[in-house]
Amino acid sequence: MRDMQDDDTKSPAPPPAAAAAARRAAGQAAPDASALRDRFAKLAQADTPEAATDAAAAADDEVTRIRALIDEMRPTFRRDGGDIELVRVEGAKVIVHLSGACAGCMLAGQTLYGVQKRITDVLGRPFRVIPDIRH
Repeated sequence: MRDMQDDDTKSPAPPPAAAAAARRAAGQAAPDASALRDRFAKLAQADTPEAATDAAAAADDEVTRIRALIDEMRPTFRRDGGDIELVRVEGAKVIVHLSGACAGCMLAGQTLYGVQKRITDVLGRPFRVIPDIRH
């Protein structure tokens, strides 16, 4: 019911001519045609096989770096009777498996936050570290 109400209150987008007239009235210039061409050229390049290969290589490099960071932290986990293992990376989600003393620890959430912060700081973009629950 709520979705229907939201749809009823939305106004349709103005036609292109009306949008252009509104921009002129507000003193705004029309979009630069060369800038639009450049933007579309960049978008077209993103669909090339080379771009896909570059993106896959970058993702593989990122997974390798995440694995190395977790391996650096493992001695600390093991010293406390636990362990951490990288299960997989799905975009910005890093799924890890906690075992040993870490599996039932009340501070596991804080520990995962520390791992998340370290990965985010080193790689320069946000990640979410999520525990994998194996039965």
